Amino acid sequence: MIDSLAYLQAELARSFAGPVAMPASWSDPQGMARARQRVHHDHGSAGIAADPRSIMAAITDFRRSGRIDSFRDLKYVCLGIGALDGKGWSLLADETLRGIIARTVEQQSSEHRRLRCFQALLSAYFSFPVHGKDASPESATGWRGLRGWLRAERERLTKLSGFKPPWFDALTRHVKMLTAQPCEKFGADLLRGDASGLNDALDSLSIPQTSWVLEEAVLAQMTAASALRDGPFKSTLPDLLPIAMGHGGVSIGEGLKVRCVALLVSRYALCSDRPEQPALRDAATSTIGNPWLRRANWDAWVRSGNEPDDVAREMVFGWLKGRLITDFFELLTVDGTTDRRRLAYWLRFAPFVDDMWFALGTSAWRRPGAQFVEFRERAKGRLLNLEGATADNNAFVMRIGAYLAVEFGASGNAFYLFRWDALSPSLSKALTSGRAREGVRINELKADVNEDTMRHRDSLGALKSWEQKFDDRLTRLIGKKPEKRPACVPDLEALVSDVAVDVADLRNAGGALWVRETDRGSHLSRKLQAMGMMFRSGRGWFKE
Repeated sequence: MIDSLAYLQAELARSFAGPVAMPASWSDPQGMARARQRVHHDHGSAGIAADPRSIMAAITDFRRSGRIDSFRDLKYVCLGIGALDGKGWSLLADETLRGIIARTVEQQSSEHRRLRCFQALLSAYFSFPVHGKDASPESATGWRGLRGWLRAERERLTKLSGFKPPWFDALTRHVKMLTAQPCEKFGADLLRGDASGLNDALDSLSIPQTSWVLEEAVLAQMTAASALRDGPFKSTLPDLLPIAMGHGGVSIGEGLKVRCVALLVSRYALCSDRPEQPALRDAATSTIGNPWLRRANWDAWVRSGNEPDDVAREMVFGWLKGRLITDFFELLTVDGTTDRRRLAYWLRFAPFVDDMWFALGTSAWRRPGAQFVEFRERAKGRLLNLEGATADNNAFVMRIGAYLAVEFGASGNAFYLFRWDALSPSLSKALTSGRAREGVRINELKADVNEDTMRHRDSLGALKSWEQKFDDRLTRLIGKKPEKRPACVPDLEALVSDVAVDVADLRNAGGALWVRETDRGSHLSRKLQAMGMMFRSGRGWFKE
């Protein structure tokens, strides 16, 4: 003990041996700032620290007795009003108990105690997982009731003359947090990259990082973007989509992802010009679902006013059909090269395709790589096993009106057309069962009992491509004609590609195919004559 006292005496003497330090050097500004923050947190902030066991004990007693016997218990019950049990129940779910809490708080004779209870309920309001999947519908309804009570109680407390802590003044600045659009005022600022207003609310009201407020701020940003004109909205869309999908630094629940993406899809559908947006298409189908397989889910979430947004649904459906058609002819042909002519031909018919299926050989089911994985994910619900075929063959099956059209991935296979109402029972069952990995035999897709069979071969003598022959047959049967005309015979296109000559195909308008070569003795004219075209002086060669 003597040695310790001697050591302390020596150290004190040494400390005071030098000149007296100026007051400015006494302070630790950072330390003092931390101390102020701690005092503010413990005595002036909106947050309240409490033992969870004490909170749960007070809730259990209150639920059993329906009474609150002390102010301490009242404070704990207010803090735990939104605490969920294993079934998603909370005090918020019981209207009677909720009413007892509200009346007990309002009857407190001390303004300080009333403020403390309000503070505890405000903390529970911000902490309640309203967007989570664990809260029961009754608890969520009670949470909205708490919001209304907090709004009314704040107004009553404002009229009292006593001291108001800093967090109460902050709530006055951010009183919109107690409305159905709590973060609306932050939306436009967040869209410009200014988060100062939101951060002020988070800090001054001690809102936890896990609060629903951050999710609502994301939704407010999406809503603000939707109010932009077409040009600015389109330019900000690539930045908004990662945020809407939860990749922007804020973790958001699945329900909010659906709300955000649905909002962006509906707004994009209002644009006067809306070319396909692959990222928006994939975000929509991965969150809301396939628009033709999950029609009810789409109509529930993607709305135009109070009605389902048919334009948005058909827009994404059209994009998805086009993507799947492209996937088939780019990925699932036998030689691995894109069948560009068939791809271009069937993309013209995409608006008329009511449904589609993909019967895959064993190779396509096993193929690794991102493109094949993404295709199988996009086509989920419409994938079949192609049985009785080679491992590398695949079939693309389309329902177009009253007909079923079938194309194959392996070259040399004919095109088959069936009447939908004349399909074999087993084929009809495979297409409509809704079960994953149904099997369909290739001989059923090539059955002799068909409406038509056509080959992908050009008729050079008649100057008709197979596309034009297909059109002659299909457009008559389905009663609809694609806007774009099919390609001319490739040999003719190749013949005139390196020659400065005009070609005009007026056959769709009731005219003729014209090649404006007026020199009857030229090399080109001899080729055109050999292809069966006729000459008209001053105008060139034509074929009706």
